[in-house]
Amino acid sequence: MMNEEDYIRNKMGNNPFWVPEGYFEHLTPRIMSQLPENPVQQKPALIKHLRPLLYAAACICVAVFSVTMYFNHKDSDKSLASTLQQQDTYYNDTYIDEVADYAMLDNEEIYYSLLADI
Repeated sequence: MMNEEDYIRNKMGNNPFWVPEGYFEHLTPRIMSQLPENPVQQKPALIKHLRPLLYAAACICVAVFSVTMYFNHKDSDKSLASTLQQQDTYYNDTYIDEVADYAMLDNEEIYYSLLADI
């Protein structure tokens, strides 16, 4: 049995790849002749000049957003407190009655459970 390397060497020869005569000797002058004589100088990108301004604008946006959220959160706390006070009367009146009816508790059992919590 032949191993794979011997099989490939017999099938393809020692080096199946070839380069035309004098290819590498003439490669550098050919590439240099294709390059332009005076390279075009590029202007620096506009974004490089505007980058500090963009950073400053982003910081200002974050600061404005944070202050706005802070003051809106304070106002929502006040409205939340008033909403909870309004809901307390509803929960005291109807919710406890509905829970008691659902649990099928009579008044004495409710009093005992309330006293047990104290």
